[in-house]
Amino acid sequence: MKIEEICSRQPVHIPSSRTLQDAAMQMRDKHVGALIVTEAAPAGERAIGMLTDRDIALNATASGHDPSETAVADVMTPGLVSIAGKDNVSDALQAMLSHGVRRLAVLDGEAVVGVVSLDDIMGALAADWNMLAALIRNEQDRERAGNVQSTLRV
Repeated sequence: MKIEEICSRQPVHIPSSRTLQDAAMQMRDKHVGALIVTEAAPAGERAIGMLTDRDIALNATASGHDPSETAVADVMTPGLVSIAGKDNVSDALQAMLSHGVRRLAVLDGEAVVGVVSLDDIMGALAADWNMLAALIRNEQDRERAGNVQSTLRV
């Protein structure tokens, strides 16, 4: 299964200079748990990191930082941990494990085109496992009913 099949395709961006309060409101309004953090560059904006709801809770709020005065840049996870959309789920899991993150930016070349989370992967794998379980149940039901025809040809 390819990452491009299961990732969210409209990543939400926030400039690094904005406040955590701005970020939290944007997360709430867009129904996302992570934002791609950007900064100005000669050719527009470039992604420099990711800010998650967990970053806000653990690295700011629990430490006593005022969300209305703390910049996103002060709390974000710097350096974008990413994966290509054409890569598969096992590649994403390995990247998450090796970097200690739960979300990856999804790239098409140099452009961030999505975000894939551990929840996205779990949901996709659960759907596959449910289909496999249904297939096994159907075969068992056919066997019990005596409707199994041999596929072995001599």
